[in-house]
Amino acid sequence: MLNKLVTVISLALLLSGCKLASNALHKAVAPKLHNYNQSSEALKKCNLDKTIDIIGNNQNKLLKNSELGLTHYFNNNYQQSNKNFDNAINLYRKDENKAIISLSNIARKKYQAEGFDKVFLHNYKAINYLMLGDAQASRVEAKNSNAVQQQEKLKLYQFKEKNTKSNKNSHLISRYQKLFNSVDPKHHPYQNPFAYYISALGYAEDGDYDNAKVDIRNAIKYSFENQFLQDKLLSYQKKEKEPTIELFFDVGQSPLKSQKQLKMDMGNGEQRMAYLPNYTLDKSNNISYIKILDSKNVEVTKSSLLSDINAIKVNEFREKLPAILSILTKEASISIGSQLLDEKSKLLATIFKTGSAIYGQNDISTWSLLPQKILVVSFVPKKEERYRMVIIDKNGDSIIEELLNIKRNKNLKNIYKHYTIRNNKVCK
Repeated sequence: MLNKLVTVISLALLLSGCKLASNALHKAVAPKLHNYNQSSEALKKCNLDKTIDIIGNNQNKLLKNSELGLTHYFNNNYQQSNKNFDNAINLYRKDENKAIISLSNIARKKYQAEGFDKVFLHNYKAINYLMLGDAQASRVEAKNSNAVQQQEKLKLYQFKEKNTKSNKNSHLISRYQKLFNSVDPKHHPYQNPFAYYISALGYAEDGDYDNAKVDIRNAIKYSFENQFLQDKLLSYQKKEKEPTIELFFDVGQSPLKSQKQLKMDMGNGEQRMAYLPNYTLDKSNNISYIKILDSKNVEVTKSSLLSDINAIKVNEFREKLPAILSILTKEASISIGSQLLDEKSKLLATIFKTGSAIYGQNDISTWSLLPQKILVVSFVPKKEERYRMVIIDKNGDSIIEELLNIKRNKNLKNIYKHYTIRNNKVCK
């Protein structure tokens, strides 16, 4: 596709002059529509069957298996979910063996998995194993998730070091300030406390409270809901053996990757329109927290936020953006800086050197079905007691009440259950 694009632009340049070629480049990088926007809308309506049908048409195998795995998780089909996650994990590992962090990975022409995507592939797989009653396999996947966090953190550091030593793009970066201000900057792009929490649960299942405490302490380092985690740490220090109910709530819709049109100064008076990544945040989610009541309407506990995925995605992009812009402007300046080229040749060189990078941003595929946030509840149940959850909105009003329908797995000490909530509705 890119070769055809360059050929068309080259002919336009030779036959019709610089202005027409510039217009051809502009049209060639116009935004495209992707079916993941459709699957995102279907999931908002809790239409899981339609979501699966739409995803099934995706030509990118890595993205297809990632999102199928997540949708089957939402649909409580844990074995099929893990099969798809396994496919996705094998694909991203294969890609990693063939490439290093470079322009092709950042201004990519196809989805190759973002850092947070890889973390959640293993994270959700760990939860699937808990639901299936296999604590040992859950621990393995939780360890994989935590290892990926460290690997992606290192890659991000190396990429920034290589490409942002001199930043001359502050005027472009400022265009993103509204997006950056919409999330909490304290959330680290890769250090996900929820992943550490799942790992701790896996260790605690087998009474390995020493390793469980290590993971809870790691979660505390990166979380801002520390009282909940401090209470869990205290219970592990006491080696309390009373079974707990562990509830996970996938709430809202994570940001959709989109495009932002920016004017780039290419030097020599030349300017180009670049289509760079952006994120569109879902404003419809109005859920603040979830409380658990007993049969006497006494509040037993309420949820804690352990994964702000809006912040994870946007903060990762914030970290990468200066390097992305540096690469693009560097390639452009090299192309048009030579005094040996005439004006038409300079423009042609610019298109060849930067066309791939700018066009690469045109494919904005991403794992779009992650929630906005993951809320967690943990409490010790009383025998024969019936509990219900009450979902509270940002005004403090109750918008949903529902009995907790949970069952114990005979292979596990604790009880686990997850809920998918979209548009203030519990998907079933």
